[in-house]
Amino acid sequence: MNLKFSSHTLLTFATVITLIQSAIVAPISQLNPIISPAVAAAKPAKPNSNMIPQKPQQGSNVERAKQAMFRDGNYVKAKQYLEAALKTEPNDPLTYAMNTLYPFSAGDYEKVREYGEKTSKAAANLMKTNPLRGNLYQGVGLGILGAYELKKANGGALGALNKLQKVFEYMDKAQKLDPKNPELNLVKGYMDLLLAVNVPFSDTTQAVEQLKNAEPRYLALRGMYVGYRDLKEYDKANTAINAAIKLAPQNPELTYYKAQLLGIRGREQRNDNDLRESIKLFEVAYQKSDRLLLTSIAQILSERCQAKTALNRTTADVCWGFEAQLKQSNPRVVVGLNKLPALN
Repeated sequence: MNLKFSSHTLLTFATVITLIQSAIVAPISQLNPIISPAVAAAKPAKPNSNMIPQKPQQGSNVERAKQAMFRDGNYVKAKQYLEAALKTEPNDPLTYAMNTLYPFSAGDYEKVREYGEKTSKAAANLMKTNPLRGNLYQGVGLGILGAYELKKANGGALGALNKLQKVFEYMDKAQKLDPKNPELNLVKGYMDLLLAVNVPFSDTTQAVEQLKNAEPRYLALRGMYVGYRDLKEYDKANTAINAAIKLAPQNPELTYYKAQLLGIRGREQRNDNDLRESIKLFEVAYQKSDRLLLTSIAQILSERCQAKTALNRTTADVCWGFEAQLKQSNPRVVVGLNKLPALN
């Protein structure tokens, strides 16, 4: 099996539980489920009461980080909470899994390896008291280590593939304990989606079904948007991203995704109204760049540029290289950038 991952997909794989850079770029060939507005807003089924995992307590630093990152799209605040969680919640595997995002974005892959190992160790310690989360996050830890294998020494694909197989073994064990658990369905749904767009003959239907039973809803809907976007099922993608924005209106990444959809549709259909609205929404998202990752800011700038050139019927050759420019202006910084280009 030959896996070809883009940089964004690698980031998704490395932080499978954070799920932040999940803008998967490879197209999907088939996806059948139709998502209606009612389905998009529906809450997932309740898990078996005897198998409910011990989630981070309300008010914990991990819980604050989840809300800052996933609901608000604020990676600066999330980083602060996660650094505190290393001291206050060292036994929660999610502490290390979410912290992985920042060293991975910075290219500090030895730190990624360290967090992957700590994720696996913390998860293993849960096996007696909470086997569902123990299996789930042992899989996540191996996923992080698999991404490390892919990045080290110009790519250790064989080691990564071996770990990927074990990831799903752990996921399957967790699923047997409670197939309707929303935390499990969120992680496994994104993992299935990741494979669906990179591996031929993968079951994309299963990925969407997993996400229908996942929480938080705005994060599950975001994953559905990615799938429908790559399918070119733009009406369904629009329904999913609109429902996500309604649940998390302050998140600039969701605004970016809405702008992205309009930009794609506008370019393909030569719809100038879509392109104009896309540009406006990219600029709305850009206004909150102070809370976003450098890579996300670069994507906003690039895709806004593409929408503008499509509207003006000019070449998009000038729309690349924003990430390198941002790194040059903000050396060794991956979030909370101080020097940002003015929009023209």
